[in-house]
Amino acid sequence: MVTVTPSTKPLIQADGVQPGTHLNAIGADMEGKQELDAKLFQGAQAYTDDVPQASEVGEIQNPIKAGVIKPEQVVEIGNSLLDPTLGRHDANAITIFDSTGIALQDLAAANLAFVRAKEQGVGTQVDL
Repeated sequence: MVTVTPSTKPLIQADGVQPGTHLNAIGADMEGKQELDAKLFQGAQAYTDDVPQASEVGEIQNPIKAGVIKPEQVVEIGNSLLDPTLGRHDANAITIFDSTGIALQDLAAANLAFVRAKEQGVGTQVDL
């Protein structure tokens, strides 16, 4: 499930999410925005691109302020790639990725997509 809205109140409630669900929360990118019920983070595995930034302006700001989770419980996605033990522990676990946008990561992902598309002979290159 992916959320990409400017909402300031939870759109996805904890009781509506089934075990094993993965959520990408992209819309909460400034203080006061919220797409997910803070209770959803209870027992979930939470990931983000940058914990300090997301704690201030991302989706995790709300469960942190509510005392549902602590910043040290949130795993930076880069660390989970380096250490597989930080990834999903259980097929029934609810996992949440809170993306606040890190330009360097965005550029690396875009470059990888470009390289793979070129290798596979797909896509259209547009010169600007």
